[in-house]
Amino acid sequence: MTSITKKPNRTPTMKHTHKFIRPLVAISMAASAIAGTTDEPVVIPQSPPSDSPWEFRITPYAWLTGLNGTLGRDPVTVDIDKSFADIVGSLKMAGALQMEARKGRWSIMADGFYANLGASVDARSPLSGGGNLNLKQFLGEVDVAYRIHEDTRSFVDLFAGVRYNSLELDIEIDATTPGGGKNLFTSDSADQDWADPLIGIRGQWNFNERWFVAGRADIGGFGVASDFAWNAQATVGYQFTDGFSTELGYRYFDTDYRDGDFIYDIAEHGVFLGFNFSF
Repeated sequence: MTSITKKPNRTPTMKHTHKFIRPLVAISMAASAIAGTTDEPVVIPQSPPSDSPWEFRITPYAWLTGLNGTLGRDPVTVDIDKSFADIVGSLKMAGALQMEARKGRWSIMADGFYANLGASVDARSPLSGGGNLNLKQFLGEVDVAYRIHEDTRSFVDLFAGVRYNSLELDIEIDATTPGGGKNLFTSDSADQDWADPLIGIRGQWNFNERWFVAGRADIGGFGVASDFAWNAQATVGYQFTDGFSTELGYRYFDTDYRDGDFIYDIAEHGVFLGFNFSF
């Protein structure tokens, strides 16, 4: 997600584990090199007063996510370890959009992500073999943010909200029992949805009038629905005009959810590309 400021519009996207550190380091090094090439002054107005007009941002984005972890309903559970390159050929549909409305120091943010895909999977130990997974997922999020810091180069927001996760799974497994014994073919379908509370922080640092870096991190679940969930993102952005910017970076989202015999212990991670329109 990104934030809204008056001219120039600065849009931080939010949204890391050990797999995320190397892309973040590379982003930081590249951004530092960019910063060293210009002495242009940076002017970012302070947050508008509470009686100022509303400001809005719309961000269609692409999240080229892979999947790692375990999901399904016992005894039909599977392990998956796929990059985006592994699953893009079986991606049937995907769409993602962020929106934000800001007035003064307060913001209301929304994020929606949908994917319909298929992938080959591995049967879980002690079974050996594999199968196929068809997955439909919708992630919806609503947050309220408050700006706690803003100066001529940077700002920081704290936020709290709710993330809704809806899944439809179809799994087929063709496996054998331990020792190469009985052949087992089974299938299962499961629909599951839940909502997690979350809290987080986001911010942005502007190197000059055009280049900036942005980041976001949040944690949630807390046993209310998921045992634990966390999400982190870092991007490098370029401000083309007062009303349009782009961001490129990496997002990592991990969820550990269990309900009876259903398990969804999955990390989704990949390149993030966003297009921010502000007005």
